[in-house]
Amino acid sequence: MMNVGEPNWAYVGRSLAKVLAVTAALFLAFSAVDRVLWVFVDSDERMTQVYGTAARVANPDKRLSHAYGNKGLLETTYTLWGETRQAGRDERSTRYEIVENLFGTVRASFLDGPSGNLGDVIASVGEDPGVDREVTEKARETIDGLPQTLDAVAVVEFAHSMTTERLVAFNRRHKLCGGADVSYIYSPAPYHDDSSSDPPLNAVVWNRNMTEGYVRADFSYQCETEPEAALVEFRRWVSLLDEEDDLSAFELDHWWLAETARAGVVHGLVVDRWKLADLRKLLDDPEVRTVRLADVAFDLGEIE
Repeated sequence: MMNVGEPNWAYVGRSLAKVLAVTAALFLAFSAVDRVLWVFVDSDERMTQVYGTAARVANPDKRLSHAYGNKGLLETTYTLWGETRQAGRDERSTRYEIVENLFGTVRASFLDGPSGNLGDVIASVGEDPGVDREVTEKARETIDGLPQTLDAVAVVEFAHSMTTERLVAFNRRHKLCGGADVSYIYSPAPYHDDSSSDPPLNAVVWNRNMTEGYVRADFSYQCETEPEAALVEFRRWVSLLDEEDDLSAFELDHWWLAETARAGVVHGLVVDRWKLADLRKLLDDPEVRTVRLADVAFDLGEIE
């Protein structure tokens, strides 16, 4: 007859420890293989789509255009060339470098966030700030005091958040055509508590040419209905992201972007090299709270 006694708990513990150790080792091995395959097979395309676009979203005060990648053994570098977004012509270009290492950590040491006048103006946009006649009138006085033929980089702030349908109606009312010179502020920069350990977040500013798809031969803006296409493309880009993407270098957050895409409302427009006369007309629309100028300049090309 079999003698059934107390189990050997020391043996059970050692066996369980071995099983857990093997399981952990297999998990790490599979994770490493998956990461290596991702880096050496798909990293170029993903880095372009995710981090190249994130750089443009996080830096609306710059025109970032040409880019190229360079894959090394331990890290991949993605370099963008651009210029500060200002009203006058600027022949200088600046290099912005994004580096992702083998472990998925991203640094953008040469890529600073929005700075200068346009960055400050974007940061001043509120969420549903409401109508303020005094603020609107002050903007009228400022623009009226300048030559109306000046080119301007500015932010058009709405009194209330605009759905895509209302924004399309706004465009039709003013005969506006969406394009490379109009970007949508989908989310203002949230308030940041300096005492909090959470990093600050950038405003979410979007234009369809921020994604690489704009180089396609069949790409074209859709004039008054461009806000519809812009929102579709923004949501498509956000759907490419996952929680493992390191967006901290751009002061962006996966959850924050997902919530912004879900809401799909616009709080203001960033307009690039518009005439002051065209901006002045928008102030007569009750949907517009104010127009904040970031930079103005004469277009010397018109004089030639």
